[in-house]
Amino acid sequence: MLFDLPLLIVIVFLLATSAVACYATRGSGTTFRAYAVGNRVFSTANLVATILATYYGGATLMSYVTQFSDGLFWVSWRIFGVMAAFFTLSWLGMHMSKFIYHISMPETMGRVYGKYPRMITALLSLCYSTVVIAMQIRIMCRGINICIDSASPLAITLLATFMLVTYALFGGIRAVVLTDIWQFITFSTVIALLAWFMFIQTDASFGETITFAATQKNFGLGHLFLYNRKSVAILRYLATMVNCIEPAYIQNVYMASSPPQAKKMFLYAGIAGFVIMICFSLVGLFVFAWVPQNLSGMEIWHYIIAHTSPWLKGIICTCLLAVTMSTADSRLHICSIMISYDIFPNILPVRFRKKISSVHHYRIAHVAILVVAILAIPLALSSSYYIVEKVALWYNRWYVPVVVAPFVLAVLGFRSASHTALAGMVAGALSVLAWRKWIFPLLGTNDGVFPCMVVNGLVMLVVHRLWPRSKEVEEPGDGVCKSM
Repeated sequence: MLFDLPLLIVIVFLLATSAVACYATRGSGTTFRAYAVGNRVFSTANLVATILATYYGGATLMSYVTQFSDGLFWVSWRIFGVMAAFFTLSWLGMHMSKFIYHISMPETMGRVYGKYPRMITALLSLCYSTVVIAMQIRIMCRGINICIDSASPLAITLLATFMLVTYALFGGIRAVVLTDIWQFITFSTVIALLAWFMFIQTDASFGETITFAATQKNFGLGHLFLYNRKSVAILRYLATMVNCIEPAYIQNVYMASSPPQAKKMFLYAGIAGFVIMICFSLVGLFVFAWVPQNLSGMEIWHYIIAHTSPWLKGIICTCLLAVTMSTADSRLHICSIMISYDIFPNILPVRFRKKISSVHHYRIAHVAILVVAILAIPLALSSSYYIVEKVALWYNRWYVPVVVAPFVLAVLGFRSASHTALAGMVAGALSVLAWRKWIFPLLGTNDGVFPCMVVNGLVMLVVHRLWPRSKEVEEPGDGVCKSM
């Protein structure tokens, strides 16, 4: 063969992505608001595609498919977890009418609680999103290394990364949304095809495959709630409900035309996400029935690639590129917005903050994209996937207990002084440490983000009651008009 078919398929996908990105950058808007959240003219379908493209990263494909053997609880948790997460966001979105003209989640925190809670929210989100971007780049490189032999995996990874950095830099949210739509269509179509071809590889009927899985120890009905570890199962489900209350998803509320649209887009995302997770689960089921039982992790992917045709290798690699790029570009965009709009202006004296214009926000956002990319790429390529994943999980365990409770209370109408939110954040952080020291040895799980979040909220209510509010929270020079 004169050419490498998987490489050709990948090149075609990248060229198509470039074409979509070039089209998107032509109408990216003339104001910083349009650059950050658009002009609130996105259709519900477009927003649903963007939400799901952000949610499904490379780990969903590379890890979930190979972890099907972990049992019924793992499968049900992933399938119903996406619905729980987005239905929670749908409920929140309906109550965000007072914040619909904001640009970022940290801004909402700042409007209610003041400068320091806003900074804490932005910094934690920035660190977490940077690590997630690094994780996508690392997964991209690993997947390309398995699927393509005739070209350097590092070169293709850097090319794809350069591409997403470029269109996020010049096209803003419009480029991110349009490329996410293309990438979502690509990976959702490919994952359905992959399920079909994995089914063919099993050389058995669907009923026989289900029967085989049902005979395995981890797929008994008792494993749905982990037998004698029901509390761990409940904690994990509760954590899933609140893990997505973060800027990468809340940003879509500010892009919506109204709270009813915000409610609908997350509701539809939950339903569509459920269907996609069913497809991922079917791929995992058929792989579980086909691949030898003594293989695990990346060994399973090496076996799959070794026993599939070149064009199937190409579509697997394309699917991986689509899910990683769509997650990374959304995270990269929100990082640039938080740096240029929430972090940098708030570290300046008030007299300078008032002089920052839309043009300055633009320029800072452009520089921020480059800085985040420069940080994420070495982190991805110099560290193992295991280390990057552990860092992401570590940040997530801190983020939810510290930030989510104040945000949810603000959305539900709670208003208090800055010290109330700070007290709750400190309590949330301390509860994470307490959980690790005293609860983890008892339950054997780190999924305590929901109870720690509740502690944060309760402390805020107590402090609000015992420490009367002296004046309204106001962020000097932070007013943002709708035409910015």
